[in-house]
Amino acid sequence: MHYLYSHNDLDGVSCGILARLAFGSNVEIQYVSIQRLDQKIQQHLETAKTTDPLWVTDLSMNSENEERIHTFIELGGSAQLIDHHKTALHLNDHSWAHVKIAHEEDKLASATSLLYDFLIKSDYLQRSQALDEFVELVRQWDTWNGIATKTSVQNG
Repeated sequence: MHYLYSHNDLDGVSCGILARLAFGSNVEIQYVSIQRLDQKIQQHLETAKTTDPLWVTDLSMNSENEERIHTFIELGGSAQLIDHHKTALHLNDHSWAHVKIAHEEDKLASATSLLYDFLIKSDYLQRSQALDEFVELVRQWDTWNGIATKTSVQNG
């Protein structure tokens, strides 16, 4: 069973959608706030099986949980963090973290766009036009690339 902890905003929930498409019923998804992530990760790692991969998207954790994940991996576990926030760049020091602010095309990244690329490269998911469009719309919304649309939707 894969375990995904993702932010409870559009970008994070969209990561959950991609995970469900990639892993089907073999993924348990929890959407959490920034404030609750560290507690959830700590609780998860206290009982986690090393055979169950841990995924964290659109969020980053405190240094104590960095160390817990490191220990989990040393014991044979698997973990992957995918994020696009500058505050998480230091996590790239770990082999299990993939933090990237922008794509090569100088487009700002979202967690959804990074996870989509990762799942395709890892052969968990196949690229499709529908998913390409979905991921791009989420990326635009989350990076304020679609600010005119975002403002008009919010203002009704």
